[in-house]
Amino acid sequence: MSDAIVRHPTPRRLEASWAREFAEAIEVPASARTITLSGVGALPSNLDAEPHSVGYFGDLRTQTRSVFDQIQAILEGKGYALGDVIAVQALFVVEPARTGPPDYGAFSSVYADYFGSSAQPHLPTRTRAQVVGLVEPGWLVEVTVTAARVVNG
Repeated sequence: MSDAIVRHPTPRRLEASWAREFAEAIEVPASARTITLSGVGALPSNLDAEPHSVGYFGDLRTQTRSVFDQIQAILEGKGYALGDVIAVQALFVVEPARTGPPDYGAFSSVYADYFGSSAQPHLPTRTRAQVVGLVEPGWLVEVTVTAARVVNG
């Protein structure tokens, strides 16, 4: 078996645009180091707003950026990079003022700045799920990632 991490793209036969946002599967060799982060939620973006509210943490787009900025900093502090991420699990709640599902498009537009861009072309596997609630009442998204990198020498 190769000592490289192998990313299998989502098949082209899946025509939906969201199918281009993640890998179908990723193979990690035994020689790789892995790290899994606990769920990360947004930091406050508006300290003048009511604590524990969506206004305090921001809309889904703002919260998603906060979450991925934190994930990037945590990974870099541990010797990893966003390009090492092999799995993303994102949990969502619906904004209190919205009806229908969470704004997955807002999440995807920010996610595309971190994964699958010209600056960072690697796509992880991904799961997105709507839940009834998150521990912090003002959070709209919480994300867990796993990263892997091959250790040389």
